[in-house]
Amino acid sequence: VSKYKPKARVVPLNSAAWQSLRACVLAEEPLCRWCLARGLYVASTDVDHINNDGDDNRRVNLAGMCHSCHSVKTAQDMGKSTTRGHDVNGFPLDPHHHWNTAKRSPATAVDRTAPSLLFKR
Repeated sequence: VSKYKPKARVVPLNSAAWQSLRACVLAEEPLCRWCLARGLYVASTDVDHINNDGDDNRRVNLAGMCHSCHSVKTAQDMGKSTTRGHDVNGFPLDPHHHWNTAKRSPATAVDRTAPSLLFKR
């Protein structure tokens, strides 16, 4: 049983006002913020309250996200353990992952790309 119980929102998610605001956010941010940060182009399908306050519907507090990223962020906001995935090069996004520490090889620590030893043109 989850300890997390969402309170009733000032603007219910099934209201015309929320649907209109949601449509505006998705039109302004058609691509998921978290995926873009990883170099991926994935359509936004959900609108996230950045500061986790469902009553704070200011535009600066709303972000377009894909369903997968929104689910991960919501789980993190609820205190659940999650993984943040990886970038287009396959490196983990979690800054505390052991691949992202100073102990990495000097050849890959700076530019975060795999050495091009096998890829000759």
